[in-house]
Amino acid sequence: MCALAMSGWRAGQWLANGARIRGRREERGQRTGSAVYPLPEKEQLEQYAEAFYGLSKLFQAMPCQKERLGDADMEGLFQAVKEQACTDCARMEECWGSRYFESCRILYEMLDELGREGELSPGLRERLELQCGSPELLAGAACECYSQARMDLMWNNRMLEQRTATGEQIFQTAELLKHAADGFAGAPEREQKIWKKLRRELRYLDIELEDLRVFICEKQRMEVYLLLRSGKRACVSAKTIAEVLSECCGEKMRPAWNCRAAVNGEPANFHFVPDTKFQIFCGISRITKAGEMVSGDNYAFLQRDTGKVVMSLADGMGSGVRACRESEKVIELLEQFLNAGFPQETAVRMINSCMLLQNRQQMFSTIDLCMVDLYSAGCDMIKSGAASTFLFQGNEIEVIHSNAFPAGVLQQSDYESMHRQLRAGSSIIMMTDGVMDALPQEDRERLMAELIGRSATRNAKEYARRLMEKVYLMQKLQARDDMTILVGTIWEK
Repeated sequence: MCALAMSGWRAGQWLANGARIRGRREERGQRTGSAVYPLPEKEQLEQYAEAFYGLSKLFQAMPCQKERLGDADMEGLFQAVKEQACTDCARMEECWGSRYFESCRILYEMLDELGREGELSPGLRERLELQCGSPELLAGAACECYSQARMDLMWNNRMLEQRTATGEQIFQTAELLKHAADGFAGAPEREQKIWKKLRRELRYLDIELEDLRVFICEKQRMEVYLLLRSGKRACVSAKTIAEVLSECCGEKMRPAWNCRAAVNGEPANFHFVPDTKFQIFCGISRITKAGEMVSGDNYAFLQRDTGKVVMSLADGMGSGVRACRESEKVIELLEQFLNAGFPQETAVRMINSCMLLQNRQQMFSTIDLCMVDLYSAGCDMIKSGAASTFLFQGNEIEVIHSNAFPAGVLQQSDYESMHRQLRAGSSIIMMTDGVMDALPQEDRERLMAELIGRSATRNAKEYARRLMEKVYLMQKLQARDDMTILVGTIWEK
């Protein structure tokens, strides 16, 4: 993911320095070493990461949450009850003088019972009447002060919870910067070889190669940035450049998703990445709960230049507009974090902390992520409160379970991660809990596996439609909850 994180930033930094670098070219087309090393960007990112690590430690050093009132809180309660109930009492000097320990004991028992039971028992009230001259006044003051102290404790814990969530976000940002800095590796020898050959080949197309940078990213995959300018009449497509570059690199390259379509007379930056071995097709089928206008489920299908495809599902708690807003917010945050280059585990933790920071209405959402590497067909899944996922490979169907809580429930993010190796023709079937709940309670997963097997087809869109149709018929065409099925089928190119 580090390549994704820094690709746009690298391009901007490099293009801004293009004139300075071009001035260092030698007349015969050789590249100077200063064009490759040192990499000041790496050092700068490491300094940023250290600064964010230090800031996150400050948040971690703050006081922790308290489950109950401490000794200092109890002392304050004693004083508050005493001032409210005993100040104007004629027996104050006696109760808080010669009978100080008896008064403290019964007041402590009152507060302890309020904490355990929420009210004072008849037996304790009888003892209070024997000892206190104004038992009703004291009992009322104790209840009122205790309720206020619990309210203060709750708000204090809420504030500490938000501070912890903020600290977690800062720490994860530091992790991303450190990860990006570690991935800043140049390839000077490879750059030199590609530069010599590519510069000569592009001249036949009337294109001037003004600069070239090669970065080695995850699993030794190469990313190539070219600064190109065409002649007066030439207009060459990026796909044609990719074909020429592939011959020079010795591996098939393609234009990145953010790459320009063609080279013209103005110098422009072009980004190329290795072509993938596999491709994935996605299908979606949705049914809204009966009586609702909008679905509380949301989904996304992202394909980035790192060769990874992300399928994601979010199910807001409940149904209708409020649930839709929560799941939509989760999907939008996922897209932003993943597009920015955050690993999916970090993205889930960041989303959990974001929901804790703003979760005043106690609304939650499940997170179901599946990231497929189109170079190796590896599949990484993360589930946070999500329904089961089914992997259909050959004639076997595997069920991926999860017992984690939805995002926004716990202070520390709760999720389960799994890795599976896929092969050509494998299908990933993700669904929200409304689909599983539509089946009879006994052995739902076995029945769903049978439905998946009977619905199988090479077309992912048709696959999702067939499966949803069978589930919907089992509910007699009356959806009791929002239902969403997302199918992804991987094939070799």
